[in-house]
This record gives sequence, C-alpha cells and structure tokens, in this order.
Amino acid sequence: MNSKQNRISEISHIIESEVVRSQQDIISRLSERGIEVTQASLSRYLKEIQASRIPDGAGGYIYKLPDGAGQSQGGGIASEVISVEFAGSSLVVIRTGGGFANAVSALIDSRNIQLFAGTVSGDDTIMIAIRDGYTRKQVKQTLISEFPYIKDKFLNE
Repeated sequence: MNSKQNRISEISHIIESEVVRSQQDIISRLSERGIEVTQASLSRYLKEIQASRIPDGAGGYIYKLPDGAGQSQGGGIASEVISVEFAGSSLVVIRTGGGFANAVSALIDSRNIQLFAGTVSGDDTIMIAIRDGYTRKQVKQTLISEFPYIKDKFLNE
C-alpha cells in the first residue's frame, strides 16, 4: 500500500471504530499511530471517502462513513436516498436518511452535471436547481444514468 492508501485506510478505520467529532481528533489519532497529515490533506481524504459529519443526538456532531463508501455509483449512500420528486419545472427534491443529505449532495456535485445549476442540502433534504431549457424527462434520465440506484425512488413521475 502506498502512503496515501495507508493514510486513507487509517482514517477510515478511525472513523469506523472510534467516536470522532472533529478533524483535529482524526489528526491526533493519526499522529498517535505515527502518521502525519495536514488539515488540508485530511479534508481531501475525507471528501474522497465520502465521510460526513452527522448529528450525534446530543447536540454535537460525529464523523461517519456511509456503508461501502467509495464504491462506484455512490456505495452505501444508495440506501440513504428515500425519495426523489420534482417540485415544479426547475427543482428536484431528494429526501435522505437523517444526516446524509450533505454526503449525497457532495456526490451529486462531484459529477458536475451540466443540467444542474446547483444543490442545497440540509440534514435530510436536498434541492437541486435545474438550468433553464431542460425537461423533467432529461433530468430524470440523467439522474438515473449517473445514479442507477435511484431509478425506483421517483414519486411523481
């Protein structure tokens, strides 16, 4: 394993096996294992493994990995998409499990889909703004092409 793969593996292991509330917690735990990483590199690695901060139920946040993070087509995030529906002609609303909207939104944004002007996410809801000139059919086909696991999640189509 090269050093980047080793760092990513250790970061994943830390998040899966311990409660980590901040990037500094991860940097400290890596340092204890003799692995030095900058905050900027850690941020890139966290994005790569699709780690997200989710509410811990006690007013704070913890890092969590979606099951199967890093797999093609969204990995474990697939099970977190509950529904997809159109709200008018220029807005798509995606509902996710609690705390997963940011991870799903980041995955959508990472694809740089031309039809989308942008995404906005909360805790369990994502809104996608559709650029002018695209039909619902085009948007649906594009979403399914990019994320096949959502094919059966559309509510109003």
